[in-house]
Amino acid sequence: MIAQSQSGTGKTATFLLAMLSRISTDVHYCQCLCMAPTRELALQIESVGRQMAQFMTEVSFATAVRSPRGIIDFMNYFVFFKVDSNGYVTDQIVIGTPGTIANWFRGTGEYRIDPSKVVMFVLDEADIMIEEEATYEDSIIDFAHEFVPNPIEFRVKRTQLPLKNIKQFYMCFNDWIEKYQALKDIYGGFEVGQAIIFCATRQEASWLDGKMNLDGHKVYILSGDLDVSQREKVIEDFRSSNFRVLITTNKGFCEYYSNFNGGVNESIKTRLCYVPVSIMNGLDIPQVNLIINWNMPTTRTGNADWETYLHRIGRSGRFGKEGIAVNFVVNEEMYLLKELESHFG
Repeated sequence: MIAQSQSGTGKTATFLLAMLSRISTDVHYCQCLCMAPTRELALQIESVGRQMAQFMTEVSFATAVRSPRGIIDFMNYFVFFKVDSNGYVTDQIVIGTPGTIANWFRGTGEYRIDPSKVVMFVLDEADIMIEEEATYEDSIIDFAHEFVPNPIEFRVKRTQLPLKNIKQFYMCFNDWIEKYQALKDIYGGFEVGQAIIFCATRQEASWLDGKMNLDGHKVYILSGDLDVSQREKVIEDFRSSNFRVLITTNKGFCEYYSNFNGGVNESIKTRLCYVPVSIMNGLDIPQVNLIINWNMPTTRTGNADWETYLHRIGRSGRFGKEGIAVNFVVNEEMYLLKELESHFG
């Protein structure tokens, strides 16, 4: 099955419900496997799954992410896995990131999974996990067909992709000085909810974080420069509304297949390795109602990256709530807005 829909419309609950309906509780090995692009998203999916299965006492979950022992996830409990005498995980549902799942398949570490016993596989955030420079319509669909012949497809029209409940604006500037002044003005008038500011690079995000705090504006930064515990702390504090404005990067942390040697088609391996992923992709922060694109997302060829744009603005306006997206551009970047407008019609 190939399923596509707008952000915040219940895709995670849908595939978790399917997993829970497919497993056999009287056998103890990995039967359902979900692969997510980031550690943070994998932990969130597992947390949602545990809540959905809280009265199914025979169902257990494992998270295949880096350094699992002793890590506190978003529900604040410690993660310990049950294994059999051969080191195979006995939890029925495993959710993880590509690099760790690859290691579990190979059995090179502390834990093992037998892929031949998996009855359901979910590739979450498939568009950012697979694509390079192509659109959802071609490379991702072709990739999916390599796994599932003649799949059932649920897809939305291109013109329906932007969420109707997200109001999108742009502001054009001559230079970064005007841009920064506009950001301060927005910050000064922002009184309700939470905001995420997206930058193109870690360096620019770090500069903006320092500049804003130096000028007395309380903001926090989330980027791949932080270690695992620091990232989790920032995300949990933001989720708990301990602060209101978060600066993050277009390209955050992702576990890659870079050390996956053998056992996978080389073309698939390459396509699963390429894309660095924003840490915020797929994460649910219900209070977020404002997205600011400090830099517009672009592809390696300099064109407008419409998929990243959708993932960014989709952090607001989730589950039917209204959201606002403000795009900052300098004069020479106006063509990016026109490309987005042309793409979405």
